[in-house]
Amino acid sequence: MSEKLELDIYSALATTLENMAFMEVGKEVEEAVSYPKEEMVVSRLLIHDPIQGELYLLMPKPLLRKIASSVYIMPAEEITDKMLLDMLCELINTVAGLFLNAYLPEDQTYSLGLPEEVPVGQEDSPFEMKQWDFQIENDLFSLALAGDGFFDS
Repeated sequence: MSEKLELDIYSALATTLENMAFMEVGKEVEEAVSYPKEEMVVSRLLIHDPIQGELYLLMPKPLLRKIASSVYIMPAEEITDKMLLDMLCELINTVAGLFLNAYLPEDQTYSLGLPEEVPVGQEDSPFEMKQWDFQIENDLFSLALAGDGFFDS
């Protein structure tokens, strides 16, 4: 797998969360808290062109609630489930755009689907997939990329 791919994924994710929620994304996950399946939410975004693939964002609800609270400038307890899902979809959409802008050649256009929630445990793909784990404030979350042309064989 290319170093550029890894760097572009991390940069897109870190930039998104730092700019939207003023939260720092860490790569050191050994001490991070992992949540049970019931506390997780997953969003998927299809990449149609020029490379076919999928991007998944897997995040614990407590962390997503902190992010939404920061973005919406509201107390965490006032954040609704719909707001959480909207936030998750906005995050994956922004990450995808930043990632593809960095990863593809400068003049290359791309086409994306709409972000959608998928059931936890069903983030599978017919394509080769790579998952990266990250943490914010010691909460573990993941970003996964699947696609035909992203990975070296």
